[in-house]
Order: sequence, then C-alpha cells, then structure tokens
Amino acid sequence: MPILEKESPAAPSTVDAPGADRRRGPMPLLVLETMRPKQWSKNAFVFAGLLFAGEVLDLDSVLKTVIVAVAFCLVSGATYLLNDAVDAEADRHSPRTASRPIARGDLSPRTALVAAVVASLGGAALTAAVNWESLVTLLGYVILQIGYSNWLKHVLFVDVMAIAGGFVLRALAGGVAIGVPISSWLLLCTGLLALFLGLTKRRGEAVALGGSSQPKRAVLESYSVGLLDELIAVVTPTTVVAYALYAVTGAATDLMLLTVPFVMYGIFRVLFLIHHHSGVTDEPAVVVWRDRPLLVCVVSWALCAGVITLASGGPPAT
Repeated sequence: MPILEKESPAAPSTVDAPGADRRRGPMPLLVLETMRPKQWSKNAFVFAGLLFAGEVLDLDSVLKTVIVAVAFCLVSGATYLLNDAVDAEADRHSPRTASRPIARGDLSPRTALVAAVVASLGGAALTAAVNWESLVTLLGYVILQIGYSNWLKHVLFVDVMAIAGGFVLRALAGGVAIGVPISSWLLLCTGLLALFLGLTKRRGEAVALGGSSQPKRAVLESYSVGLLDELIAVVTPTTVVAYALYAVTGAATDLMLLTVPFVMYGIFRVLFLIHHHSGVTDEPAVVVWRDRPLLVCVVSWALCAGVITLASGGPPAT
C-alpha cells in the first residue's frame, strides 16, 4: 500500500526505518500505547458483581473490585504486547494495524515482551493481595488469552465464544473478589452480551474487508456479512429474553424490570451502528465512549440497577 511503501520500502522491521522517527516517543508511552488503554473499558465487567450484590457503598468491596479491575487492565495490556510482538510482520501489511508502535518500528518486540512479563506479574500480585480465588480467575483468563492468541482465534465460531469467555471471567473475578455468591444469571447475561458484541466486531471486520482485501487471519475468510447477520439475529433476542427472565425470576425485586428498556435500547443502538456506521463498531469495546446515546444508556442502566439493588437489599443467592 502507498502509505507503507512511503514510510518503509526497504526495512520495515527496523527501529530506524524511514518515517518511524516522526512518531517515536518516550518508551513508557509507547508501551502504554501498545497496551491499548482504550480497550480497558472491557474490564468494567469486573464491577458487575459489585453492582448486583448491592455492595457499591461498601468501601472495602469497592477497593477490592478496583484492585482486580486494575489487575485485568495490566494483564489484558500484556496480552496486547505479546500479540503485537508476535504478529508484528503481519501487522505491517494491514492498514488497520500498521500504525501500531511495534509494527511501525518505534518499539522493539523484545522491549514489548519484557513489559508484558512485568505487567503480568504486577496483575498477579494485585489479585493475590485480594484473595486466591481472584488470582485463580485471573490465571484462567491468562490461559484463555494465550489459547486464543495461538489457536482459538483461528477456529470458526470458537474465536467469538472465546472472546465471550473472557468477559465472563471478568465478571466472575469481580464476584469472587468481594466474596459474594455468583449468580448464574450474571454469568449467562454477561456471556450472551459479550457474544453479541463479539459478533458485531466480526461483522465490522467483514465490512471493512469489503470482499477485496486479504484478511489478516484465515478464519475471517469464513465469515461473511450475511452469515454474521444471521448469527446476530439469533443471539440478539436470546440476550434480551435472558435478561428479561433474570429481571422477572432472578432478581430480588420486580422493580428490576425497569432496567429492561435500557438493555433493549442499548442493543438496538448497537444494531443501528453496525448497519449505518459499521466503521465505528469495528472496536465495540470503545464504541460506548464514541457514541453519546449509548454512553448515556449504559450509565442510566447502571444507576437504575444500582439504586434498585440497594433498595431491595441485594439479589438472592442464585
């Protein structure tokens, strides 16, 4: 591609490649950029247990949840460092990833790998300071991410299910961190919502390819916009129905039904975006921050659910 040829026609893998100096910055900032802090919004799922347990006013529970959330930010950032170091050569040939620090030659793979180890150890130390259950859950997340990076992301359908599994582990970690009973409804609704978001991400990638670009991973060749629309059509009503059933039968009070419209609007908004602004939903983890109506919806849902949970004394142990 013309941009890549202009920046580095001869030695794209070297740190001193032409064009790299224009973007090089302090190493800590380059490491932070590679860790993709915008993607850390995914770790907000850690706070789900705190919200539904009615512990949002308990300072000890809030502190533990924040610590676990920070640990997941470090570990998830470490996985990005590892992935970019391994996929540097492939990233250079994709317009969507060629501007990443390692791909453009500003950060060496060795430095990225060292930073990944440090971040992982830091995350493990934080969760160990909370309790051993949180540490085990974090380790499970790490194993899943390693499996995803090396194998699962190349398996049709399993790749999206693995992404959903990462969100479920986040929600699980938040629950075990504060020692509350883990609701099966929480895990089910989290998994379905994450599956929905994963499919919308794949759809965004399929639209971006436009049927002419060579996909970065072979598994993307098996996904088409039509197939993904059918999968989304299956998962969407399942997610809404599962949450509605939770509000009716799993919540401590029927007042939780008041939060169902927020869930429905949020899903409808994402569906609108993927059909009319597909480029925005290519990264669903940050779409909330880019789309004001969706951000207002999420915040309103959290406030409403939190107030109802506090007023009812917390959910039943399910």
